[in-house]
Amino acid sequence: MSPTTPWCSVILPTLNEADHLSATLRRLHQHRERSGQQTVAGAVAATDSYEVIVVDGGSTDGTQDIARRLGARLISCTRGRARQMNEGARHARGQSLYFLHADSLPPVDWLRQLREHGPLPCCFRLRFAGQEGMPLLRLYAAFTRLDVQAFRFGDQSLWVRREDFEAIGGYAADWRLLEDNELIRRLRRHCGGFRILAGSVTTSPRKYLRFGFVRTQLVYVLLYTLYRLGASQDVLTAVYARLLRT
Repeated sequence: MSPTTPWCSVILPTLNEADHLSATLRRLHQHRERSGQQTVAGAVAATDSYEVIVVDGGSTDGTQDIARRLGARLISCTRGRARQMNEGARHARGQSLYFLHADSLPPVDWLRQLREHGPLPCCFRLRFAGQEGMPLLRLYAAFTRLDVQAFRFGDQSLWVRREDFEAIGGYAADWRLLEDNELIRRLRRHCGGFRILAGSVTTSPRKYLRFGFVRTQLVYVLLYTLYRLGASQDVLTAVYARLLRT
């Protein structure tokens, strides 16, 4: 592998994530700082062999400035998370792709875990920031340890070999909800399996805090049920907008 060719491309879709992006980018680079390595914008350290790509959907809150300042490659794209992630994959140089939400912190040793686990696509377990004082959130986080498709969503992040991602055609670009779950279903069939790693991604519970755990979780169950029954993206988006309008 060339020193300028990263083993992994980390892809973060963003839209007005200035409140969270700094912490996520710093976490991605944390092991570099611990080992005394220096990072410059756009550069790939040969010993780390990864790059970070922020695919922005038109932020107006300083997200783009934060991405540039903290060394990520910044790509602009039409708004839509599936579309943004596909665009990031198109620009990526890595042999593998790691999709991560901007408000989610991977484990400190995220790169080591991904490199050691093997070729199957994988994700981490989930935990919520501050969940220690919220028993229902802790319970839901515990469910993400199970190898059950109903608990596979984008908050847990997703790692996949580029060849497998391209073989199945990437994300369904016109999907606005549950695009991660749908992609993992196709990856599981194509690759013959899927793994959940021991580490945890820590994500923001902001929607649960705003709307309450019971209401938010019931809406998610409803959306997932409708999706499995074949409801269109228009129907799912309308239900989401009506019940969990942000």
